[in-house]
Amino acid sequence: MRRRAALSFIAACALSACAHQQTPAAMPGMAWTLHEIEGEGAKLAFGQPQSDNVLLMLSCAPGSGEVRVSAHSAASAPRLELASGGRRATYPAQAGPGLGEALLIEASTRAADPVLQRFADNGELSVAIAGQRTVVPGDKAKARDFLTRCRAA
Repeated sequence: MRRRAALSFIAACALSACAHQQTPAAMPGMAWTLHEIEGEGAKLAFGQPQSDNVLLMLSCAPGSGEVRVSAHSAASAPRLELASGGRRATYPAQAGPGLGEALLIEASTRAADPVLQRFADNGELSVAIAGQRTVVPGDKAKARDFLTRCRAA
């Protein structure tokens, strides 16, 4: 009996250790929201509406041509990867404090980035941090609107 309890405890610890190393996954009820707040710029976020539970956020100063990509991860990583429709790119990233135990991983790219253009064309997007990939359901209309706001004039 003790042996079974010890093995169960070890298995539970191993599973929880694995779970903490992954990038958060999309959950039911998560969706893309697009908004622009004066002084904060345009933000396209995938998460639970009306909450701080955001899996992925793209933000920009309108007309700047630059896009900031932010995602939460349990692992600190020097790179963040985006992929869409067969295009893939890796960006230098910085890690900082996030919500709870997760870190906020941030990287910069251009509004004209081929991966973001493909996202606007097909609605597909995935993010990978420290080898853990999360596929995010797309919204072509919001992706196009966001990138239009961000593009340099």
